[in-house]
Amino acid sequence: MTDKKRTRSPGFVLRPMKRTGTQVARSLILGKPNTILYPYQKLALPPTYRGKHVVDFKKCIGCSNCVQICPNDCMWMEKIDDPELGKIERPGVDYARCLFCGLCVEVCPTVAIHETGEFELADRTREKLRYGPKELRDDSYADKISEERQKRSLPVLDMGKCTSCEKCAGECPEMCIAMVPVEGVGKKKPEINLAKCTSCGKCAVVCADKALTMMDAYESYFEMPEPRFILKNCTGCGACAKACPADCIYMIEMPGTERVLKDGKKSKPKKRAVFVLEKCVGCGKCFRACKFKAIEMPGVRK
Repeated sequence: MTDKKRTRSPGFVLRPMKRTGTQVARSLILGKPNTILYPYQKLALPPTYRGKHVVDFKKCIGCSNCVQICPNDCMWMEKIDDPELGKIERPGVDYARCLFCGLCVEVCPTVAIHETGEFELADRTREKLRYGPKELRDDSYADKISEERQKRSLPVLDMGKCTSCEKCAGECPEMCIAMVPVEGVGKKKPEINLAKCTSCGKCAVVCADKALTMMDAYESYFEMPEPRFILKNCTGCGACAKACPADCIYMIEMPGTERVLKDGKKSKPKKRAVFVLEKCVGCGKCFRACKFKAIEMPGVRK
């Protein structure tokens, strides 16, 4: 009964006619056609148009989050030797497979990758649609556009300077800093609940060793996985710390793990990895670098 009423209603006929009449008036009377003489004329694209990528080499930390999240596997990390930045890894894009979804832009923790309004990418061979990092580089593009994501000032911990004095935890008005014992090291590490943090900066002011500093961080669109450390499997090789692009892994000595050498002298104590998860970007490079299964990251590809 309801379907019959809808079919017979005047709006069922009049609404399409109204749309058609609007288009006719726009094209004939107002002289605004819906087509243009491309390539002699070009449309003014909206600022949110997703076209060719550009990469800011100075902002990019080489975390490969963009490569990991790409649904078409059309991105890769390429090692290059830059005269200014040294040996670095930066992403490339295969436009023969790219669907321009924009996930690589959204997942970037430093907002180093953008999609421009450039869409004329056609070529005669698929090989020429593979754009390497050097072809995508543009360190000044971000200055030409408005800020895409909100920034927030957050406390960042340098574990190498921290003396476990607990002043930051006592000063925090929101009680979002907890002192957590680090197994095998004999000291405590401040863990910050960033969801509760109000960016007041009191913890950074009270820290005498400057282990806590306030830095601008971009809001994240995704909840990234966090590494889980297994101490019994760690050999103290430091491969995870070397691989981490966000400098959130510190190798700290474990007192009491020295060995007596043949000459009677004691060896250096064994080291273990300590993670500052507030700085972690969830890239999984530490997980892939560890050969002894001391790090677990569910959902991250090897």
